[in-house]
Amino acid sequence: MLVYHLFWNQKGKRSPKLNSAIFIVLCCLVTILCITFAAKTNYGFQFDMRHIVLIVGTLTGGPIAGGSILVVLNIYRFLLGGIGVFPSVIGSILLFIVLLFTYKFFNRTSNRIKIALAIIYSLTYGFSWIPFFLSKVTNKADYIPHIIVYELCTILGTILILYLLHILQTQVRLQNELMNAEKFHLIGEMAASISHEIRNPLTSTKGFLQLLQSDTCTEQERKLYIDIAINGIEQANHVLTDYLTFAKPSIEKEQRLQLEEELLHALSLITPLANLANVRTHYIKQSTSFFIAGEKQKLNQCLLNILKNCIEAMPKGGDLYFTLVPDHKHIQLYIKDTGIGMDTEQVKRLGSPFYSTKEKGTGLGMMVVFSVVQAMNGKIDIISEKGTGTTFLLTFPLIQKT
Repeated sequence: MLVYHLFWNQKGKRSPKLNSAIFIVLCCLVTILCITFAAKTNYGFQFDMRHIVLIVGTLTGGPIAGGSILVVLNIYRFLLGGIGVFPSVIGSILLFIVLLFTYKFFNRTSNRIKIALAIIYSLTYGFSWIPFFLSKVTNKADYIPHIIVYELCTILGTILILYLLHILQTQVRLQNELMNAEKFHLIGEMAASISHEIRNPLTSTKGFLQLLQSDTCTEQERKLYIDIAINGIEQANHVLTDYLTFAKPSIEKEQRLQLEEELLHALSLITPLANLANVRTHYIKQSTSFFIAGEKQKLNQCLLNILKNCIEAMPKGGDLYFTLVPDHKHIQLYIKDTGIGMDTEQVKRLGSPFYSTKEKGTGLGMMVVFSVVQAMNGKIDIISEKGTGTTFLLTFPLIQKT
């Protein structure tokens, strides 16, 4: 049970039915082990910790889990036989009835009352069969110390396991609360960042549109102001597009895409920026077409974000290399620049919310890259070295190769 809560129940979200089934199976297995390796007496009775499993299973798993444990417990004990079968069955049923009427109260009461209830549960089972056991033995005085030690062990064992489970459940609850707090914090940061990124170009656009109202504005100035205003709107639109892609990276309309075609299209769009930055592009052309599953617009946005980052990483110009390397099931796209590069810590943080290597960057572009690649069932690896450059390795599953 502790293993379940420690290693299974904390590993993300799973189906409640699957969680319940795994918990019941583990509890039943522990019950069988407890009965199998019990301390047996010459009178057909045995001392074991089976009722601790029944107590903990019912309190944490509910009536269905408790009922399942009860059935397995009594069937297995009945198969083993002995004079102690019927007291054991009666005691376990009586204990289960008490648990059914009190388990809801137990889960919402204070820790002190929980300890008291744990003692009552253990004594309920013990008092149901101990008098019957003592009536069957001749040397009662010899067994009384053993019975006292047994009851103390079961009481302490029940309290200890319930306490450990309480700690584990509290830890899970605190982790969930912390994750929710981090999500709200990230939402606040994202809203502030996007607001800032959109407000700047819109303010600039508003200013130049107001200048257009001037009667002294020449035709040349009018064209310049319109171009600047359009650029500002495009910049704001780019930020919104990145945000929407990050917020909903799933592939809505899956298409059969030729990766080489999409790469060349992205290159044609980024070429003017590369020319302005004195960046030379080098593409090793493949004679074979490679097809992947994805959404054209989001893949283009992903590639453009990477290419733009590579060009911006070469402020003094440089070279940008591309190549496609196929294997039987995947296609790898290498994008390498000769820019300033990044250290190991920067590479690890790349793609994290709001982390950017640029002074005024938001990190949203690389967040989009990671989200889109993941949505296309791909993966991205980044190799970089300060002063040498950065290589982006995008791997996608092939759907057809011609």
